[in-house]
This record gives sequence, C-alpha cells and structure tokens, in this order.
Amino acid sequence: MATTPDSAPSLKRKLAGRPADRLLLALALAGIGLCWHLVHARLAGGEPEVAIYHGQTLLARYPLHARRPIHFEAMGDLGPADIEIDPQGVRFTDSPCHGKNCIRAGHRHRIGDVIACVPNRILVAINGAHRAFDAVAE
Repeated sequence: MATTPDSAPSLKRKLAGRPADRLLLALALAGIGLCWHLVHARLAGGEPEVAIYHGQTLLARYPLHARRPIHFEAMGDLGPADIEIDPQGVRFTDSPCHGKNCIRAGHRHRIGDVIACVPNRILVAINGAHRAFDAVAE
C-alpha cells in the first residue's frame, strides 16, 4: 500500500521532535556554552594583577581589583615609596624622588600599564592575559 503525501508525516513534524528531545537539545547547547566559557576563563590567565619591583627584584603581587584599598611601602634606593591599589587602579601616593613624576602619573588600570619612579628604581606593572590595544598600525 503506497502512502500518499497527505498520510506521510511532514518533514517539519519529523524535525520538531518531542518536548523531551527539545529539552535535551537545549540542555546540551547550554552545557556546551558553559564549558566554552569555563575553558576560556581558565586560559585567560585569571584576573589582572599588580607587580611591584625594585630593580629586577619582585617585591609584591596584588590583585588589581581589590575590594579594599591596599597600601604597600616599597623601599627604593632613595627611601620608601607608598603605592596604593584601590577600585580606580594603582598609583604612587608618596615618593622621596625630586620630580614626583610617578605621583603625577595618576591611576593606572589597564593590563600592560606601567608606572615607574626611576630615581628610586621602583616599577609598578599591571600584568594579565588580555592586553588592550592602545594603537593599531598597518
């Protein structure tokens, strides 16, 4: 007995599936999306951090996005320099150098930013996995 086009199930009905099939497909897609997000977050290298150096010696590391302000006193060649990490970023608040260019540099908050007190040999760098572009050249 041949089937007529009216008696055969339509392609749309075959592909629609049952509600359980649709639920399983939605859960599978959500699981794939969640796994992609977790792998991407793990490969990103975590949160940005502030690294404080005297010369080539690492003095301290702190997360850039601290909940409470962090004050660190870095001992340099000229004396102690005060570095503050707060929700706006990282900055020098006090330094024994003469020009005070490090203090005037203000807050820095992007990955790749650096503040240096050259006479005191103190360097503050923001490290992380994703670096923002500051310029694009061809």
